[in-house]
Amino acid sequence: MENPLEGIDKLDRIKDPAERARQAGQRLLAIPEFQERLRKIRQEAVAEMRAQRLSFAQIGEQLGLHRNRVQQIAEGRSGGGKGGARKETSE
Repeated sequence: MENPLEGIDKLDRIKDPAERARQAGQRLLAIPEFQERLRKIRQEAVAEMRAQRLSFAQIGEQLGLHRNRVQQIAEGRSGGGKGGARKETSE
């Protein structure tokens, strides 16, 4: 599926509940792939800002995030839970 959000507003108009459920399920299955792509884009953007010699606090101010969260993003750590599992990479 190209974009799981495309046409999402029209899903509730599908008369057949089985088809409506299938369409919703297909979109749900595609979301993790999109999350991974978006995390990588964000992490690379933060790395670019760091290369411009911006501090985590300065980046956080621009992004509306706490400096600690910016550091987690830069290190490829997810925001959930203590310690944050490594999920994002800049490779």
